[in-house]
Amino acid sequence: MSKKKGKNSNYSGKVDTKVLPYKKEAPKKTFFEKYKNYIIWSVCALLFVSIVLGIVLSSIPKDPVYVEMDFGPYGKIVIEVDRNTAPKTAKNFIKLVKKGFYDGLTIFRAQKDFVIQGGENENVKLRPIRGEFASNGYKNDISHTRGVISMARTKEPNSATSQFFITLHDNAAYSLDGDYAGFGHVVEGMEVVDKIANTLYGHATDSMGFVDDSYAIKIVSAKIIDK
Repeated sequence: MSKKKGKNSNYSGKVDTKVLPYKKEAPKKTFFEKYKNYIIWSVCALLFVSIVLGIVLSSIPKDPVYVEMDFGPYGKIVIEVDRNTAPKTAKNFIKLVKKGFYDGLTIFRAQKDFVIQGGENENVKLRPIRGEFASNGYKNDISHTRGVISMARTKEPNSATSQFFITLHDNAAYSLDGDYAGFGHVVEGMEVVDKIANTLYGHATDSMGFVDDSYAIKIVSAKIIDK
Protein backbone atom coordinates (compact mmCIF):
# COMPACT_ATOMS: atom_id res chain seq x y z
CA MET A 1 0.00 0.00 0.00
CA SER A 2 1.54 3.33 -1.08
CA LYS A 3 2.04 6.17 1.27
CA LYS A 4 0.49 9.44 0.46
CA LYS A 5 2.30 12.72 0.94
CA GLY A 6 0.85 14.71 3.74
CA LYS A 7 -0.25 18.27 3.33
CA ASN A 8 2.57 19.69 5.45
CA SER A 9 5.31 17.46 4.09
CA ASN A 10 8.33 19.03 2.30
CA TYR A 11 9.04 15.89 0.38
CA SER A 12 8.82 16.50 -3.36
CA GLY A 13 9.70 13.08 -4.51
CA LYS A 14 12.80 14.39 -6.32
CA VAL A 15 16.44 13.98 -5.28
CA ASP A 16 18.29 17.29 -4.83
CA THR A 17 21.46 16.89 -6.85
CA LYS A 18 22.74 20.42 -6.16
CA VAL A 19 26.26 20.37 -4.66
CA LEU A 20 26.90 22.88 -1.92
CA PRO A 21 30.05 24.95 -2.40
CA TYR A 22 33.12 23.92 -0.35
CA LYS A 23 34.17 26.66 2.05
CA LYS A 24 37.96 26.88 2.04
CA GLU A 25 39.73 27.75 5.24
CA ALA A 26 41.23 31.28 5.09
CA PRO A 27 45.07 31.19 4.85
CA LYS A 28 46.90 32.28 7.94
CA LYS A 29 48.33 35.78 7.73
CA THR A 30 52.08 36.26 7.98
CA PHE A 31 53.53 38.34 10.79
CA PHE A 32 54.06 41.29 8.44
CA GLU A 33 50.53 41.09 7.03
CA LYS A 34 49.07 40.92 10.50
CA TYR A 35 51.03 43.89 11.83
CA LYS A 36 51.68 45.73 8.56
CA ASN A 37 50.15 49.04 9.57
CA TYR A 38 51.86 48.97 12.94
CA ILE A 39 55.25 48.25 11.34
CA ILE A 40 54.87 51.00 8.71
CA TRP A 41 53.89 53.59 11.29
CA SER A 42 56.73 52.52 13.58
CA VAL A 43 59.31 52.84 10.78
CA CYS A 44 57.96 56.27 9.81
CA ALA A 45 58.11 57.40 13.43
CA LEU A 46 61.71 56.20 13.78
CA LEU A 47 62.73 57.99 10.57
CA PHE A 48 61.11 61.20 11.77
CA VAL A 49 62.82 61.00 15.16
CA SER A 50 66.18 60.26 13.47
CA ILE A 51 65.84 63.28 11.19
CA VAL A 52 64.90 65.59 14.05
CA LEU A 53 67.71 64.20 16.22
CA GLY A 54 70.20 64.67 13.37
CA ILE A 55 69.13 68.30 12.94
CA VAL A 56 69.44 68.94 16.67
CA LEU A 57 72.86 67.28 16.93
CA SER A 58 74.19 69.09 13.87
CA SER A 59 73.22 72.42 15.40
CA ILE A 60 75.35 71.78 18.49
CA PRO A 61 78.76 73.48 18.04
CA LYS A 62 81.64 71.02 17.78
CA ASP A 63 84.93 71.61 19.56
CA PRO A 64 87.93 72.33 17.32
CA VAL A 65 90.46 69.62 16.50
CA TYR A 66 94.17 70.39 16.70
CA VAL A 67 96.67 69.06 14.16
CA GLU A 68 100.42 69.18 14.63
CA MET A 69 102.39 69.26 11.40
CA ASP A 70 106.10 68.52 11.64
CA PHE A 71 108.46 69.90 8.98
CA GLY A 72 111.65 68.39 10.38
CA PRO A 73 114.49 70.94 10.62
CA TYR A 74 112.09 73.80 9.92
CA GLY A 75 110.00 73.12 13.01
CA LYS A 76 106.36 72.33 13.81
CA ILE A 77 103.09 74.15 13.45
CA VAL A 78 99.74 73.60 15.18
CA ILE A 79 96.54 74.03 13.19
CA GLU A 80 93.17 74.61 14.83
CA VAL A 81 90.61 72.90 12.59
CA ASP A 82 87.17 74.54 12.66
CA ARG A 83 84.53 71.78 12.41
CA ASN A 84 81.56 74.14 12.35
CA THR A 85 82.18 76.66 9.57
CA ALA A 86 83.20 74.13 6.89
CA PRO A 87 82.24 70.74 8.38
CA LYS A 88 82.74 68.57 5.29
CA THR A 89 86.09 70.15 4.52
CA ALA A 90 87.26 69.79 8.13
CA LYS A 91 86.08 66.18 8.29
CA ASN A 92 87.97 65.33 5.12
CA PHE A 93 91.21 66.93 6.38
CA ILE A 94 90.97 65.23 9.79
CA LYS A 95 90.28 61.85 8.15
CA LEU A 96 93.39 62.19 5.96
CA VAL A 97 95.52 63.22 8.95
CA LYS A 98 94.35 60.20 10.95
CA LYS A 99 95.22 57.91 8.04
CA GLY A 100 98.75 59.35 7.88
CA PHE A 101 98.06 60.55 4.35
CA TYR A 102 100.20 63.71 4.67
CA ASP A 103 103.23 61.96 6.16
CA GLY A 104 106.08 62.28 3.67
CA LEU A 105 104.27 64.63 1.28
CA THR A 106 105.61 68.11 0.53
CA ILE A 107 105.07 71.84 0.39
CA PHE A 108 105.78 72.61 -3.27
CA ARG A 109 104.61 76.17 -3.69
CA ALA A 110 105.35 79.52 -2.04
CA GLN A 111 104.00 82.65 -3.66
CA LYS A 112 105.41 85.87 -2.21
CA ASP A 113 103.20 87.39 0.52
CA PHE A 114 100.36 85.14 -0.56
CA VAL A 115 100.38 81.39 0.28
CA ILE A 116 102.38 78.23 0.72
CA GLN A 117 100.75 75.10 -0.70
CA GLY A 118 101.19 71.33 -0.45
CA GLY A 119 99.62 67.99 0.43
CA GLU A 120 99.36 66.22 -2.93
CA ASN A 121 99.92 62.52 -3.59
CA GLU A 122 99.67 61.83 -7.32
CA ASN A 123 99.56 58.07 -6.72
CA VAL A 124 96.37 58.17 -4.65
CA LYS A 125 93.01 59.03 -6.18
CA LEU A 126 90.67 60.71 -3.71
CA ARG A 127 87.00 61.55 -4.01
CA PRO A 128 86.44 65.33 -4.38
CA ILE A 129 84.46 67.16 -1.71
CA ARG A 130 81.89 69.93 -1.95
CA GLY A 131 83.40 73.40 -1.99
CA GLU A 132 82.10 75.08 1.17
CA PHE A 133 82.32 78.74 0.20
CA ALA A 134 79.94 81.54 -0.76
CA SER A 135 80.23 81.38 -4.55
CA ASN A 136 79.30 77.68 -4.32
CA GLY A 137 76.24 78.29 -2.16
CA TYR A 138 77.74 77.79 1.31
CA LYS A 139 78.11 80.27 4.11
CA ASN A 140 81.74 80.46 5.22
CA ASP A 141 82.81 83.44 7.29
CA ILE A 142 86.48 82.47 7.67
CA SER A 143 88.38 85.30 5.99
CA HIS A 144 91.68 84.41 4.36
CA THR A 145 93.83 86.60 6.53
CA ARG A 146 97.35 85.62 7.59
CA GLY A 147 97.57 82.10 9.05
CA VAL A 148 94.36 80.63 7.64
CA ILE A 149 94.44 77.10 6.22
CA SER A 150 92.19 76.50 3.23
CA MET A 151 91.62 73.96 0.45
CA ALA A 152 93.28 74.26 -2.93
CA ARG A 153 91.22 73.34 -5.99
CA THR A 154 90.97 73.64 -9.77
CA LYS A 155 88.50 75.96 -11.53
CA GLU A 156 85.84 73.35 -10.73
CA PRO A 157 84.36 74.42 -7.35
CA ASN A 158 83.86 70.84 -6.14
CA SER A 159 87.32 69.52 -7.01
CA ALA A 160 89.23 69.83 -3.71
CA THR A 161 90.71 66.59 -2.34
CA SER A 162 93.83 66.86 -0.17
CA GLN A 163 95.87 69.87 -1.23
CA PHE A 164 95.79 72.78 1.21
CA PHE A 165 97.37 76.19 1.44
CA ILE A 166 98.25 78.52 4.31
CA THR A 167 97.94 82.27 3.79
CA LEU A 168 100.97 84.47 4.43
CA HIS A 169 99.39 87.93 4.36
CA ASP A 170 96.06 89.56 5.22
CA ASN A 171 95.80 90.83 1.64
CA ALA A 172 95.14 87.27 0.46
CA ALA A 173 91.56 87.74 1.65
CA TYR A 174 90.76 90.08 -1.25
CA SER A 175 91.24 87.38 -3.88
CA LEU A 176 90.33 84.26 -1.90
CA ASP A 177 87.33 85.08 0.28
CA GLY A 178 84.09 83.60 -1.03
CA ASP A 179 85.84 81.30 -3.51
CA TYR A 180 87.89 78.95 -1.31
CA ALA A 181 87.01 76.86 1.72
CA GLY A 182 88.88 78.14 4.74
CA PHE A 183 88.59 75.61 7.56
CA GLY A 184 91.04 76.61 10.28
CA HIS A 185 93.96 78.69 11.53
CA VAL A 186 97.60 78.21 12.41
CA VAL A 187 97.67 78.90 16.15
CA GLU A 188 101.34 78.02 16.73
CA GLY A 189 104.35 78.19 14.45
CA MET A 190 103.68 80.94 11.90
CA GLU A 191 107.40 81.65 12.05
CA VAL A 192 107.88 78.11 10.70
CA VAL A 193 105.48 78.86 7.85
CA ASP A 194 107.46 82.03 7.06
CA LYS A 195 110.73 80.09 7.14
CA ILE A 196 109.38 77.55 4.66
CA ALA A 197 108.11 80.34 2.39
CA ASN A 198 111.41 82.24 2.46
CA THR A 199 113.33 79.05 1.62
CA LEU A 200 111.14 78.26 -1.38
CA TYR A 201 110.94 81.78 -2.83
CA GLY A 202 114.36 81.50 -4.44
CA HIS A 203 113.50 78.25 -6.23
CA ALA A 204 110.22 79.23 -7.88
CA THR A 205 109.89 78.18 -11.50
CA ASP A 206 107.01 80.54 -12.31
CA SER A 207 105.07 83.53 -10.98
CA MET A 208 102.75 81.23 -9.04
CA GLY A 209 105.63 80.11 -6.84
CA PHE A 210 105.76 76.41 -7.78
CA VAL A 211 109.13 74.68 -7.26
CA ASP A 212 110.74 71.52 -8.61
CA ASP A 213 110.35 68.39 -6.51
CA SER A 214 113.99 68.49 -5.46
CA TYR A 215 113.39 71.79 -3.63
CA ALA A 216 110.02 70.93 -2.11
CA ILE A 217 109.93 70.79 1.71
CA LYS A 218 108.79 67.55 3.30
CA ILE A 219 105.95 67.19 5.75
CA VAL A 220 107.53 64.67 8.11
CA SER A 221 104.24 63.94 9.85
CA ALA A 222 100.78 65.28 10.62
CA LYS A 223 98.82 64.06 13.65
CA ILE A 224 95.92 64.91 15.94
CA ILE A 225 97.03 66.28 19.32
CA ASP A 226 95.33 67.26 22.57
CA LYS A 227 95.24 70.95 23.29
